[in-house]
Amino acid sequence: MRVVELGASGAAGSQLAQSLSSSGIDVVAAHRGSGVDASTGSGLPEAFADADIVVDCTNVATTKRHVAEKFFGDVAAHVADAATAAGVERIICLSIINASTPEVNAHFGYYAGKARQEKVYRSRADAGSPPVSFLYSAQWFELAESMLSQVRVGPVAFVPHMQIAPLAMREAVGALAQMVGTESVGSEMNTDVSIAGPQRHDIVDLSRAIADKRGEPSRVIGVNIGGKALRNGGLLPSAGTVTATVTFDEWLAER
Repeated sequence: MRVVELGASGAAGSQLAQSLSSSGIDVVAAHRGSGVDASTGSGLPEAFADADIVVDCTNVATTKRHVAEKFFGDVAAHVADAATAAGVERIICLSIINASTPEVNAHFGYYAGKARQEKVYRSRADAGSPPVSFLYSAQWFELAESMLSQVRVGPVAFVPHMQIAPLAMREAVGALAQMVGTESVGSEMNTDVSIAGPQRHDIVDLSRAIADKRGEPSRVIGVNIGGKALRNGGLLPSAGTVTATVTFDEWLAER
């Protein structure tokens, strides 16, 4: 089986490429550094030649709705079209639990972009492009860590209140690798998977715990932005979600 992974230079993407390679899968790591730009379609035909499965781990760092929707929508369209032309069996995409829910993405631009990505992939598949499967992940513990540097005023970090069921990034990557391994070429398998952590947290509390261990920033202030749905459980998983095993305390002890 030959797998082309888009976004393979990112934190999750690089872990996935290593995991797939170690299991004996032929992986093509595709990213801008390798001459592939999925947002423009450049390099996709060459990268997809002889590929069986394409995994989309692309990402863009933005909170602006129009930027996120354009990036994720363009990537999905270019990938679906190039995969169709190359005869790719199927596409697997990394996404976020409930990001496509209007109440969740109405005031959060990044999630609106992920919703656009799903809509484009689904519509292209309905029109004859390769079938698409999604791994819907809850937020990662690593997000709480990155929040500490996103909005800073001196020694103070501002973090949005979000009720989440977070997990370690490595467990989400493991679930994605399992999806790739079980979607054997020629099968009819086309199943979405959701994965979340074993406990419910406000991400502000996680960021404070990380800051306390690091010794900075000296203060973390929770703010209400992004809409009520993020604060009132709109990001929490539903029944049937796979439960990851690593708790936040266990993850933090490793840092």
